[in-house]
Amino acid sequence: MPMREHGGTHTKLFDIPFAFCGVTELLMLLILGLSGSALCAQTIEIKLVNGRSGRPIADGCIQVWVGDRAKPTSGRLLQTQTDKDGVTTVRLADEDTNITQNQRLACGLSGIIDPVVKYGNTISVRAGYVLCQTRPAAYSWLAMTDFSTTELLEHGIVTGNTCGKATASSKPGEVIIFVRPLTWWEKLKE
Repeated sequence: MPMREHGGTHTKLFDIPFAFCGVTELLMLLILGLSGSALCAQTIEIKLVNGRSGRPIADGCIQVWVGDRAKPTSGRLLQTQTDKDGVTTVRLADEDTNITQNQRLACGLSGIIDPVVKYGNTISVRAGYVLCQTRPAAYSWLAMTDFSTTELLEHGIVTGNTCGKATASSKPGEVIIFVRPLTWWEKLKE
């Protein structure tokens, strides 16, 4: 702020640094805010629900592929399990992580619980159950279901349920998959 003193104009020294600090602080907050959001891991939840009863599938082993399955070097297959509420979480990060799948899962297989993996455009899930979705006649229950990571994070996804009347609504970051146990004939065929 200019001051008049003895006929001359002087500028207070503290006015410029404070004005400069305000701009500097604003820029620093903006930079930190942008870099902080880019560095935070995003968590997705995958929930298995029995399509007949509407109850969660607790302690169910599932396989999750994060990345483009058509390009095997672009993703990673994870063996994990659902918790007592039928939910498994996967955290997506900007950097690839070193994952050791040596934890004993409830189904007796080795895998990892609550993995952190590099972000991929597609999330694919294979549950050890029959998917309650319309499918072709030559369908294998070993098929993986692919989901857009962007759609999953922004809106959430609920698969169809041809096994019963159970319904659900999702929230951003959540995919709900309706499944049912295999019949003895399906187990025999596979």
